[in-house]
Amino acid sequence: MGMEKVGLVLQGGGMRGIYTAGVLDYFMEQNLYVPYVIAVSAGACNGAAYLSRQHGLGKIMHTKYIHDPRYFNLANLLSKKPIFGMDFIFDEIPHKLEPFAFDRFHQATEQFVVVATDCATGEAVYFGREDFDNLFHVIRASCSLPFVSAKVVINGRELWDGGIAHPVPVQKSMLDGNQRNIIILTSSSAPGWIVRNLWRMERFFNSCNQLQQALVRHFRVFLETVQQIRQLQREGKAFVIAPPEGTFIRGFERRKEKLHQYYNQGYEDARSSYASLQSWLNKNGDG
Repeated sequence: MGMEKVGLVLQGGGMRGIYTAGVLDYFMEQNLYVPYVIAVSAGACNGAAYLSRQHGLGKIMHTKYIHDPRYFNLANLLSKKPIFGMDFIFDEIPHKLEPFAFDRFHQATEQFVVVATDCATGEAVYFGREDFDNLFHVIRASCSLPFVSAKVVINGRELWDGGIAHPVPVQKSMLDGNQRNIIILTSSSAPGWIVRNLWRMERFFNSCNQLQQALVRHFRVFLETVQQIRQLQREGKAFVIAPPEGTFIRGFERRKEKLHQYYNQGYEDARSSYASLQSWLNKNGDG
């Protein structure tokens, strides 16, 4: 297949990331590894599992411990503590409970870019393989949502969730030289209440700090990026795998049956579109 100058772009979305886990598990079964992967938030967790060749790990990380209070504890709100146990998720799970294949990850030849957001400026910060001595510290930064988890400090910069600055970082992939992109979305559209009230949010936060403005700008950027992706599809420069309309789940979904359904949806969408993906790669193989 024509894989030259092809990127794989992974959206975040909290627990909706289990859709991406299903897609990437199917890719792994087909031995399809894209030479450049860029990811935000939950997408970074799935991207790491994909590049370490650990089939099923993304699904495990989204479901196995979801009712463990070390993973998620709503009662922590009462004591003003983070509701997600970030030490448990990004230290104990990959290093002890579900050992991550660090050797295979570092031996992989694919590029991997993880996106975080600078708290001071609201701008995107990019991490590449040279920054992965502490891989899960970088991924933790990309996954740290305001109000529900603490900031992560790397090289003196306070960081939060990469999806704030770049909900779907297809533009960065293009800037890095990828003429075509496989894009995995975890939702097909922004929630309707955001679309209807975006102008009110922008007006309210207009004079606030950079991060608050970035949080509001996030929704505008997401809507604009979706339009850009549709245009890239029309031009044959993007192949999109996304949940069908009406299959949206919450970012904090904890019902295992719903999570398994979303995983299966991703797996089946990858399987059913795989012949078209192969054709797209071959057709555009000359770039």
